Amino acid sequence: MTATVSRAWQSLWRIRERERCHQRRRAGRPAAAALLIAWVAAATLWLPGTARALLGDSRGPAGLDGSLRVVAVATDGPESASLLGGDDSAFLSQTLLRLTLAGRPRDFVSYELHVVQTVDTTSASATLGQGGLGASVPYAPAPSDARYRALDATWDWLEESDTGAALILDRASASFHLASADITLGRQAITFGKAFFWNPLDVFLPFDPRQFDREYKAGVDAARVDIHLGPFSGINLIAAAGRTMAPTATTDDGELLDSSWFGSALLARAFTTLHGWDLAAQGGKVYGGYQLGAGATGELGPLALRLEAAFLDADDSPPLLAGVFPASEKLVEDGLSTVVGIGHRFDNSLSLDCEYFYNGARDPHDLQTSFTRLATGGLLAASEHLGGFVATYEFMPILFGNLAWMVSFNDGSGQIQPGLTWWASDEIGVQAGAIISYGSSPAVGLHDSVLRSEFGTSPHIFYIEPKIYF
Repeated sequence: MTATVSRAWQSLWRIRERERCHQRRRAGRPAAAALLIAWVAAATLWLPGTARALLGDSRGPAGLDGSLRVVAVATDGPESASLLGGDDSAFLSQTLLRLTLAGRPRDFVSYELHVVQTVDTTSASATLGQGGLGASVPYAPAPSDARYRALDATWDWLEESDTGAALILDRASASFHLASADITLGRQAITFGKAFFWNPLDVFLPFDPRQFDREYKAGVDAARVDIHLGPFSGINLIAAAGRTMAPTATTDDGELLDSSWFGSALLARAFTTLHGWDLAAQGGKVYGGYQLGAGATGELGPLALRLEAAFLDADDSPPLLAGVFPASEKLVEDGLSTVVGIGHRFDNSLSLDCEYFYNGARDPHDLQTSFTRLATGGLLAASEHLGGFVATYEFMPILFGNLAWMVSFNDGSGQIQPGLTWWASDEIGVQAGAIISYGSSPAVGLHDSVLRSEFGTSPHIFYIEPKIYF
């Protein structure tokens, strides 16, 4: 391995800088517009909310609803944060206005449309997505978010050094309900698997383990057929168009973005319930290759058990990053991923869950290679063996607490995630917490640096997120 950590991340950073400069030339909008939207959004939080929709009823022909959330994040990174293009400390705020239009004009047809307006401000000199922030904030930059999104439905109408704004078509689908099947076409959220931290079966934009806001899952461009075989049995057929998420990929608004067989999916899944256990098996083409997997969820005495396993046979993969990594290093490699979870919920509302993740697709010799595959969606984690623990507790009907912990058994690094959620009413809530990282920082030499742990390069993250629904 001849490339260094700094060369790899600097190359990725230069590629993104060129793309951002191109977007800024297209945008040319004054920063005052973004600041005005942010001010109006913050002022709206003070307005009284009610449980009624903005317009109509989504259970009828048409209903318009919405939500508004403001995420404020402060980071305190390791001294080596500059290696990843970031700062030792930074502040980021993101205002998210989501409007949802949904309805069922006829018994046999329904539709769903989600439009999201984001306004971002940051004090960082560079994006912190690779350093651990992008996967935590709902719409912060993260390259893997674009997988299975062939159509560029994002308008970056403002892109300045410290302010940005984008209009995002997050979901847009129509469903046709037949006697024995449902057919859904368009951008839609698809969720498979039931693990909390790592989901080998949930191939369609799964939540990152660090994601603290999991209310809305991003949609993918797909056609889905759900065949009903019984009350708890059925078959799912998914065809999703996607693109190859190479680090050098660029985008052009309004066009198909590297829609390829490598990046697309053609998947079949069967599920049923047997003796109190939910069973599922799936197989077919997914991003980067061919997957065969299975899962089971059930109870053994007082314990809830979750098992998931998936093997990926990598397709003819392009190089990981030409000029930085050897040609033998591919974007996606073969590998087996397995999750075993166990949990229990007590009568006092305390819930405890833990998971073990075996990541057979990681690079066994080079953490830097695994990190780059992780950034482009080719991996769920960089280490081979990881563990996760989460505890949730209802202090009172309006106050909930949670504590999560992830640890790499290979290098001893980890992240601790305490959080609180308070609901002032059915429509107004506040979520706050932190992501505390520990572990060995990169070893910085005179001419190169070496990554030494899964979580040691990630910054500490402190966040608060007020949100309102209307």
